[in-house]
Amino acid sequence: MSRRTRRHITPLITVAGAAGAVLLSAGAATAHVRVIGDVIPGKPATLQFRVPSELAEATTVRITVEVPKDLMITSVPKLDGWNQETLPGTGDKGTQLVWTAEQGHEIQPAQSETFQANVGPIPDRYSLTFNTEQTYSNGTAVAWNQPQTGAEEPEFPAPVLVVDPEASPPPGSADGAQQPGTSASAPAPSADAATPAPAAAEDSDSGSSLPLIALIGAGVAVAAALTAAVLRRRGARDGSHA
Repeated sequence: MSRRTRRHITPLITVAGAAGAVLLSAGAATAHVRVIGDVIPGKPATLQFRVPSELAEATTVRITVEVPKDLMITSVPKLDGWNQETLPGTGDKGTQLVWTAEQGHEIQPAQSETFQANVGPIPDRYSLTFNTEQTYSNGTAVAWNQPQTGAEEPEFPAPVLVVDPEASPPPGSADGAQQPGTSASAPAPSADAATPAPAAAEDSDSGSSLPLIALIGAGVAVAAALTAAVLRRRGARDGSHA
């Protein structure tokens, strides 16, 4: 937990955070902040941000979600026990959605809360990323903003909503980590590649026929030897009678 505290809170509260920020079990800690939504490019949608409280000795008191610049917020449904405000984006940052808990409505350890936002229209691209900051009652602030660039999920992954799986993934992402000029999925094998070459088939046939030829030859030799022996015995018997 010391690593999380160093990276995400100010020096003023480092000591308090290190002393009180004890993570819950591994099962709860791997839940992370997620964004969920049934989306269609060009259409409005309702997004849900699921936020678990992962510290054992603190509650979640505030959530700040950064919305992509090309995504418009149409409305934010009221959530009982939470005050919500929408802040305009500045610089290269998009609109910020901020939820602050009222007294007694904080997210308790090992519990979660779902925050909703109505948006639209959905941009037509592979995915949307919603960098999120989670603030705890002991002053710890966790930034969920790390992109996934490999098979293993980062320590603080940014919430990502896949819009169009058939579109080109963003460069540098886990799905887009392809060599230049290659597609995201491997090409299907052609019919020619699945058909054995004629030469290989001929070699296989000739190789399998050799034992049969040898067996037939051996049989012929045995039969010839038996015939010769019978003829010699008959000739000897006829000579003795004469």
